[in-house]
Amino acid sequence: MQVVFHRKVQRFVVSVKDSALREIIQARVDAIIQDPSTGKLLEHPFKKYHIQVVRFTYKENRYRIAYTVVSKKKEMVFLLIDKRKDFYEKLQRML
Repeated sequence: MQVVFHRKVQRFVVSVKDSALREIIQARVDAIIQDPSTGKLLEHPFKKYHIQVVRFTYKENRYRIAYTVVSKKKEMVFLLIDKRKDFYEKLQRML
């Protein structure tokens, strides 16, 4: 399965200065790649896109990783990684 990172994911990861947070993000992404069913399927209005989210907390900040699996193309697309604040609004604007 091919793994694709949206440019917003790439920008967020580059902007993270805390190396511990980067390691956590990398570990979560690796875990998702190993088992794509890890995330929770989002409800309306994201349900039709089959977007899943993995949540984690670091230093009292809540983060989300949004991804989807495109079976036809055999690829996993990471759409957005960001803090919980405004996460779902950003995701909705992307779609």
